[in-house]
Amino acid sequence: MSIILITGAATGIGRVTAERLAADGHTVYASMRDLDGRNREHAEEARAHARREHVELRVVELDVTSQDSADAAVATVLREAGQLDVVVHNAGHLYVGYVEAFTAEDIAHLLDVNALGVQRVNRAALPHMRERRSGTLLYIGSTIIVSTPPFLGPYVASKAAFDALAVVT
Repeated sequence: MSIILITGAATGIGRVTAERLAADGHTVYASMRDLDGRNREHAEEARAHARREHVELRVVELDVTSQDSADAAVATVLREAGQLDVVVHNAGHLYVGYVEAFTAEDIAHLLDVNALGVQRVNRAALPHMRERRSGTLLYIGSTIIVSTPPFLGPYVASKAAFDALAVVT
């Protein structure tokens, strides 16, 4: 079975993926930011799920907007599990509205979370994977860049950057 790190696993696709992979026998590190604050309840729910279902679902602090946080999360996985086999890039953020309503800082934040966050986690994880000559990166993308709905311009731009990183990594 694999050792898997999932970014953005507090809720939604990340949470469901973490629970499913753990149920299938993998050791899953469900990462989320701010474990003592906004995601405290989500972290407790994930830990309770692991106890109740007798699965290897572990919670690790990871804020993809911080290289130090990405480095620390990967170091925790390596210290506890001895290796990292799979990284699932799932963390993401969404803004909705007229494109002219967004400041450059708003768009920079979306790019920071949705694209640069991938690079930070890859910088932390890939040296270990390359040394082992084994590892998988999975990118949870979106079809939104193919058929763009209204009011999502900055989000679409950030997901296009995300997709480009997936192609070149």
